[in-house]
Amino acid sequence: MKGAPGVYRSVSGRYEIVFRDSDGRLRSKAVDGSFEDAKDARAELVGKVRKGETVRPSKATFGDYAETWIAGLNRKPRTIEAYRYALNRHLLPRFKRRKLAEITTNDAARLVAEMQRAGFSGWTISGALTALSAIMRRAKRDGLIAANPVGELERDERPTIESGEKRILSNDEMSGLLDAAGNFRTIVAVGLFAGLRIGETLGLVWEDVDFEQGFLRLRFQLDRKRQRVPLKTAESRRDVVLTPQLARTLKEHRMASRFSQPGDFLFPAPDGRGRDHRSTSRGIERAVERAGLGEGISSHVFRHTFASILIVALKLDPVSVSRQIGHRNVTITLNTYSHLFEQAKAADDMRDRLDAGFGHLLSGEGGRG
Repeated sequence: MKGAPGVYRSVSGRYEIVFRDSDGRLRSKAVDGSFEDAKDARAELVGKVRKGETVRPSKATFGDYAETWIAGLNRKPRTIEAYRYALNRHLLPRFKRRKLAEITTNDAARLVAEMQRAGFSGWTISGALTALSAIMRRAKRDGLIAANPVGELERDERPTIESGEKRILSNDEMSGLLDAAGNFRTIVAVGLFAGLRIGETLGLVWEDVDFEQGFLRLRFQLDRKRQRVPLKTAESRRDVVLTPQLARTLKEHRMASRFSQPGDFLFPAPDGRGRDHRSTSRGIERAVERAGLGEGISSHVFRHTFASILIVALKLDPVSVSRQIGHRNVTITLNTYSHLFEQAKAADDMRDRLDAGFGHLLSGEGGRG
């Protein structure tokens, strides 16, 4: 392999490039990747200096630069909240005190691998990587680093999002969302702990809530014209189990409402009529933003979360889950949540096998050697 001016291989095996910065000072910098990568990195820096762009080493830490970067963003509030969540939850704990120029592609690959081992979903890992890439891309444009380390990741080092993977909220995320929901707390609670569609939630009137027997009697929905109409299928017309905690939340909501008669909507517009779908969705979006949960979380994610509770935590069979969710048939439930049923079954099988093979050692039946 032929050499190139200003490109050397160090004793550590990594390539280093030597160049003059904007002030004419000779600088050296380690570069991840191959000889060609190092040569390209040096050529890019030299080209910037020749064009009069600022290229000089920065002592800025990732934490300081990231805060400046996010404060100057001109993006939608939801996007900024998603970046803020990724920063606080995943990036700052790892990189806050590191100098920008010290963060390498290997660091980005370790971030992905560590999050995968910790059990984070592909969507969550992708969100963290997107935020890191956006910050480092801006730092590169500002002449503070030679290259965006995220851009050098190999395909198999990037997170994979499984086909059909559903976003499901963790217990901490549900708690944070309920705390941040404000006036929409009860609507969010119905979505999380009853799994209703947004039209079903908005179509509820107080005579649909059976506090005595502990059910939500689903027979109607609110359409986008704010008209209360019958549910379309027999399977959608169902009785959803009302937990004591959700019942208590609804009773408190009723006591605080001006519309508390049997035929009144649980979640009316100010004039008592049915509430608009879009304004309700915007209210939920704002609650999600305040909770810092990132993008892509809607009332449908609440429904997936409820299904996860039924399948993984309560271990209900597909038929029972289908009845609570209101799917047209059980095949839809199996196709939609196959990964959750497989996860629950695998855990049960492993638990039974461990108990059968080794449980006697703890029960005192194994004898002494």
